[in-house]
Amino acid sequence: MQISQKEWKELKEKEKILKQASEVLRVEPEDLPRVIKRFLDERKEMKQKLSY
Repeated sequence: MQISQKEWKELKEKEKILKQASEVLRVEPEDLPRVIKRFLDERKEMKQKLSY
């Protein structure tokens, strides 16, 4: 299967975004979904605690 230059450019851009996000959160790119879910769950819990 041949990948076009456009597809390659899009893939590299997504890779760059993943790398930046993982650097901000100080985790490996493959851990991003789990870490982001944990942060969102913690945020939701804090929001519920503050609304009481």
